[in-house]
Amino acid sequence: MRKIIPVLIAAPLAVALSACGETTPADEATPEPVEADVPVTLPTIPVNSLTTIEYPGTYSKETEDGGIAHITLNGDDTYEYDPGDGNIVKGSYTRMEDGSRVQLEDFNGESAIFAVGTGAIYRMESADTPLTEVSEATMYSRDKDYDPAAEVEEAAEDTAN
Repeated sequence: MRKIIPVLIAAPLAVALSACGETTPADEATPEPVEADVPVTLPTIPVNSLTTIEYPGTYSKETEDGGIAHITLNGDDTYEYDPGDGNIVKGSYTRMEDGSRVQLEDFNGESAIFAVGTGAIYRMESADTPLTEVSEATMYSRDKDYDPAAEVEEAAEDTAN
């Protein structure tokens, strides 16, 4: 009799536990994508970047109207600026005393300060703006393939046709 009592107790428990393993398919919920505000990490501007970075070259930025603006900084302290409409402004820039910024003499009719970083330049609000305040909105990215002379020729051909 003693051997039967444990079997009688164990049998209903085994049935109850086996029922727990059954699952009824539920409506599968499809998770909706959530846009996460992932902060963009911009590089810091190196100390004396004008002497520690090979910065001469062309930098590009998309304009508000969907065009592309280009700034070409040359090693002889001259620059070319195309605001995206093909009207290239040429001038000279001044290397700032901090060794990490340049000032273009004519940028949309006024002078402009740019911090020079690795692979990008950043328009600064003023000469006193801390180098830590660079933003993606004012960033011109290095463009290794841009040729301003070819763009001027292309614009002239379009006008002639």
